[in-house]
Amino acid sequence: MEQGNIITSKRNERIRAAKRLQQKKARDQQGLFYLEGVRIVEEALNTPLVETVFFAERLLGTARGQALIALARQQGVPTFQCTDDVLSELTDTVQSQGVVAVVKKPSWPRIFSGVMLVADAVQDPGNMGTLLRTAVGAGCTGLYVVEGSVDLYNPKVLRSSMGAIFHLPHWLATRKEMIELVQANNLALVIADLADSESFWAVRYPQDMAVVIGNEARGVHPEFRKHATVRVKIPLEGAVESLNAPVAAGVLLYEILRQHRCANPSSVL
Repeated sequence: MEQGNIITSKRNERIRAAKRLQQKKARDQQGLFYLEGVRIVEEALNTPLVETVFFAERLLGTARGQALIALARQQGVPTFQCTDDVLSELTDTVQSQGVVAVVKKPSWPRIFSGVMLVADAVQDPGNMGTLLRTAVGAGCTGLYVVEGSVDLYNPKVLRSSMGAIFHLPHWLATRKEMIELVQANNLALVIADLADSESFWAVRYPQDMAVVIGNEARGVHPEFRKHATVRVKIPLEGAVESLNAPVAAGVLLYEILRQHRCANPSSVL
């Protein structure tokens, strides 16, 4: 129930509806997801996508928390204060920051130019979130998420992405669709692979390409290997067999960014 505009019951329908978004099936069906934490909710409020904000009284104990709720109300977003016990139904962190937002999934027209990142069955939520942040930082034009990957709207992915979900166009695709898109748009297909590959420093990267980052355990899928036009490897000086997915992506994407900037006459690099 609600008492004086404060939600005090875990059985409140608004709370139950938001809690259902913890399941991927509900997120897919409704086109909604939820965010937890001050910084990422602030990022969401910079878009027109926020549907509802739930918060605990302690959020109002800081100027930043007060500003967040004031901004939501200024934008006409419904805000609901909850008891800590009720809000805990929507949080999965040990120490919640006292705010949760229900948000519409963003959508973009598909892009077939620039440097696009392809997550090929990347399954760890932390890795996927870091890939999102890295792709934004390195100036990627978009992210294609291939079948078998963790859901981009998984709460753990969203937390580790730190709001990058709102800044990077992203789409779902099968491997077959991805290869067809690459071929139809005359893109280079770049993979990191130890076999028949050159050092990533020795390759001249084109302007338009799809860079595939493979599964944490199995690497790049054989279908992408079969159709790759550029194969690179990252030299390892120490006694390790490989880098994890987001680190490898960061190393490779920033070398591509460096080369593209060097090709610009006004670049200082």
